[in-house]
Amino acid sequence: MTTVDARPMTGGDARRWDLLCIGDPCADVVVAIDSPPPEGGKCVGKMLGIFPGGTTSNVACAAARLGARSSVVGPTGDDAHALLLRESFGHFGVDTSLLVEHVGRASSSTIVLLTPSGERSIIYVPMMSGRTDEATLRDALRRSRCVYLMPYDADRLAQVARIAREEGTLVAIDLEQAVAGDPAAMKSRIAHADVVFFNEAGFIAGSGAGPSEQAMAAVLAHGPRSVVVTLGSAGAVAMDASGYVQQAAFDCPVIDATGAGDSFNASFLVAFLEGAPLAWALRFACAAASCTVAAIGARAGLPDHRQVASVLLRRCSPDQWPTPGSLLR
Repeated sequence: MTTVDARPMTGGDARRWDLLCIGDPCADVVVAIDSPPPEGGKCVGKMLGIFPGGTTSNVACAAARLGARSSVVGPTGDDAHALLLRESFGHFGVDTSLLVEHVGRASSSTIVLLTPSGERSIIYVPMMSGRTDEATLRDALRRSRCVYLMPYDADRLAQVARIAREEGTLVAIDLEQAVAGDPAAMKSRIAHADVVFFNEAGFIAGSGAGPSEQAMAAVLAHGPRSVVVTLGSAGAVAMDASGYVQQAAFDCPVIDATGAGDSFNASFLVAFLEGAPLAWALRFACAAASCTVAAIGARAGLPDHRQVASVLLRRCSPDQWPTPGSLLR
C-alpha cells in the first residue's frame, strides 16, 4: 500500500492533479426499451441520445465537478464522437493533455438499453488502442495524488501500481464482475490497490460471499486500506482499519442509473482525499449518487458540492460535518 498526504485538495499540494483516471472515453448510445429482448428476440427502442461516457472518464468528470483537479489518460478516434468526448471534458474542467487521438479510428462506444425503472443493460465496444508508454505514465503518476482505473488487464494494473508505489501515488480500482469474476482474479488485483470499489455482484463473484463485515475483512487482509461495496437501492457499505460502516441510499427519483456508480466512486475519493472519516466519505458518495440518477446520461446529473450538501442536510447540519466547510464550498 502507498501513503500520500491527505491535505485538502485546495492549495498547498505540489502535485498537479488530485485524480488521474486511466481508460478509454466512450460515446454512450442510449436507447429506451420496455424490457430487454430474449436471446434471439427483438424489441422496439426509442433513441434518447448519444452522450459522453466511459467509466473512468465519468469519474474524472464527477471529481472535477466536486472541485478536484482531475486528468484523463486514454485514446479517442478522430470521429464525431471524439469531438463530443473532448468537449465534455472541457465543460467539466478535466485536463486532457494526456488524451491521445488516433487518426482513422472510431472512438470507444457503448450501447445503453434503458428500461422504465431506470435500470440498464450495457454493450461495450472498446477501441483496442495502444498503451501509454511507461515514461509518460510515470510522469503523470508523479504529478498525481491518486490514480483510478478499471483493471481488466491485470498486467497493466501491476505496471501502474508498481510505478505508483515508486512515486508515492495512491491506487484506486473498480472491480465489477466483468473485470474480476472469480476469487483468483480478484486477489491478483486487490493486492495492488489502496482503495477497492465493488458493486454487490462483483464482490460476490470475487469473494464468494456477500459483503458482510467478515467477508470484507478478508478482502482487506489482502492489502488494500479501504474496501467499498455499492448495493444499489440498499445503499453501500465500507470497511477500513477503523471498522465497518453502512449507509442507506438517499430517497430520490430514478430516471437513469447510468453513471451512478462512477459518481459514487469519484465522490468517495474526493472525500477520502480530503481526509473525511470513512462513514462520512460513504455518506457523501451516496448523496452524490442520488443526484446523478435523476437525469438521463452518465454526466447530466453530476452534482457539485452544494447539490450534495442539500441532500446531506436532510440528515444532519453543517456543524456536524467532520471538517467544517471542507466538503461544502
